[in-house]
Amino acid sequence: MNKPDIQQLAAAFDHTNPDIAGEPHAMYRAFREQCPIGRSQQHGGFYFATRYQDVKKVFEDYSTFSSTTGVGIPPHPYQMLPIDLDPPQQTKYRRILNTRFTVEAVAAKKDVIENEIRQFINGFIEKGSADLAVDIVRPLLPAVVLPILGVPLEDRQQLCAWIEYLTRGRANDMPGVIKAGEDIGVYLMQLVARRRAMPPGDDIISLMLASKIDGETPTDEQIFRTLFITLFGGLDTTSSVMLESLLFLARNPDEKKKLMAGEYDWAKVIEEFVRYTSPVQGLRRTLTKDTELSGQPLKQGDWMFALLGSANRDESVFPDAERCVLDRSPNPHIGFSTGAHICLGRNLARLEIELLLKTILRRLPDFRVADD
Repeated sequence: MNKPDIQQLAAAFDHTNPDIAGEPHAMYRAFREQCPIGRSQQHGGFYFATRYQDVKKVFEDYSTFSSTTGVGIPPHPYQMLPIDLDPPQQTKYRRILNTRFTVEAVAAKKDVIENEIRQFINGFIEKGSADLAVDIVRPLLPAVVLPILGVPLEDRQQLCAWIEYLTRGRANDMPGVIKAGEDIGVYLMQLVARRRAMPPGDDIISLMLASKIDGETPTDEQIFRTLFITLFGGLDTTSSVMLESLLFLARNPDEKKKLMAGEYDWAKVIEEFVRYTSPVQGLRRTLTKDTELSGQPLKQGDWMFALLGSANRDESVFPDAERCVLDRSPNPHIGFSTGAHICLGRNLARLEIELLLKTILRRLPDFRVADD
């Protein structure tokens, strides 16, 4: 492909286009080789970074590449905390939330998660077939995450429906997405207000209500914006890794047999599934000053979309990058991002993915994907 062609491809790049989102990796590879910093004319215009070192720099240099104007393209309807903040303000929120997502805190949820997985499998195992997305993966995550947040049982189904639409409708129904975001906002604001008058519980709402930021208890709106991103991250991204992992194992029975036989280290397997899937393909930052990246001049106010999905397939860092290599080592992937905004729930996600895969392989060892 010559230079004019690759520039035309870059100008037309739209990550929300289903045709691109469905299989972007050939395009990513062409960009890494010929146009590592591209300029798209879509969504008002933005630059995008495709190589591992450039993407890593964007996420780690928050003084130049800021999150404070939002991280989505197109922009999310709400500011979300702390993802739409930079340190030191971002750090104040993370310091509070991190206590609920340490390795030790997450490990305490192991029995609860395993029980939920068993119950979902019990619901379909005798039928002989199931839609693993509908029957276990998507209902499992809210069953785990929403109690951690403090959402009452009777409200969880409706909240999940809103989150599902917010996540998957952005490409073709932005008004509907905005409405879903507004519905979530109204609900969460009302929930936080109710909880102020109730005894504290063992959840994030209670944790936030008992905390201080700059000497003040967070407002209802600040807590809502914190809950919003925790919902968004906890329900959608983890399900993507789970489903892609199950699909890989179904399509690669020899690898599945080796995994079941104990030939692979589970910790390495989970990291490789996250690298290979890259559930968040990219995030935006906004330039705070003029600079350059890999020789490309950038101006203050420019949008930079850093493509995690491309960085995690960069052949200069990951040999045989297009293959899912279950014993890959080393594996410095950035599937959970990197820098100040590294995924808050990464320890929970790792545990959920491992427990789901282990349980399915134990109880449904011969599962396969239907021909259609």
